[in-house]
Amino acid sequence: MVSGHPKVVVVRQHREAGGMPESVVKGMRALGVDVTMVHYAQVLGGLTAIKGPAAGLIYETATEVARPLTDALLVAEIARLRPDLVLVFKTDGLPAATYWVLKLATKAKIAVFHPDDPFNVGRRVWLKRRGGPAHRRSRVAMRQADLYLTWSQDLMRRATAAGARDVRFMPFGCDPELHPRVDAAEVPDELKADVVFIGSWDPERERWLKALAAMEGVDFALWGASWDTHCKDPALLRAWRRRPLFGREMSQAVAGGKIHVNILRAQNKHAHNMRTFEIPCAGGFMLHERSAEAAEMLPPGEACDDFGTPEELCDKVRHYLDAPDARTRIAERGYELARTFSYTSWAERVLELTLG
Repeated sequence: MVSGHPKVVVVRQHREAGGMPESVVKGMRALGVDVTMVHYAQVLGGLTAIKGPAAGLIYETATEVARPLTDALLVAEIARLRPDLVLVFKTDGLPAATYWVLKLATKAKIAVFHPDDPFNVGRRVWLKRRGGPAHRRSRVAMRQADLYLTWSQDLMRRATAAGARDVRFMPFGCDPELHPRVDAAEVPDELKADVVFIGSWDPERERWLKALAAMEGVDFALWGASWDTHCKDPALLRAWRRRPLFGREMSQAVAGGKIHVNILRAQNKHAHNMRTFEIPCAGGFMLHERSAEAAEMLPPGEACDDFGTPEELCDKVRHYLDAPDARTRIAERGYELARTFSYTSWAERVLELTLG
């Protein structure tokens, strides 16, 4: 553990409740660290209420116009707190000049964690946004941060090639308070099912899950956003439970399900995602899309099991529905291993890498 009494500022993009930054802040406080969360100054926050096809274009244009002011407010607030470490979550639109001024104003170490693929840059073609979730300036942080943290070995190599000073592998983790293992007696009937998938729609997930939804005699529950507006498969739409799940309610669904499926988005292929740890943290038996990196942390057949095709997924579902003892044994080992990847441990590792 880092000696002394370090002061840390955690910067996040928006003021939404929950999420990984809040879990890391809790972890730092559990370690006795003086930590403050700072939300990137949203002086144009009222524009988020604008609706219609041009809303995104208006907001992005106005944000860029106001960026010098918002960046100045961010630096002033961090300088006032006088931290030893600034840990930035995403906030990937910051220009190099903002990092330079922040370093001059605080003398603090700067670490950056990008939870998406920073190379998958979104762009706007008139009213439509195309591409991925990263800002066009997302690579700036790689070159400016004292420490650049990423959840993928492949992204480590790409960040190094892009000029990052010091890149370290930092997998996602879990928050046992946010996703506890709950007793089966606490699970309402609506959250019980043979097979469960929790996550928003994307085309990759629809491709994998439609074979599972078509299985006869299997009670499949699909929870998440945007399935009604994007999904084309009738069987998946019948399985959709019409809303997402968060926090303790997600834990109840984990306790109420026999098998939990984890499908990786395109950006997470061959790596892992947050559900990799959240499902076993809540005590669930997980079937994970095959990934060498995930297998190093949660060995298949020991702490989860995996699959490489939709057909293999269906075969594994049939097998484990008839093998409750194996499910229990594997889920218990997954629970033990997942909790070694807590966000308290994550926070401690960041402090060791930056402040010694």
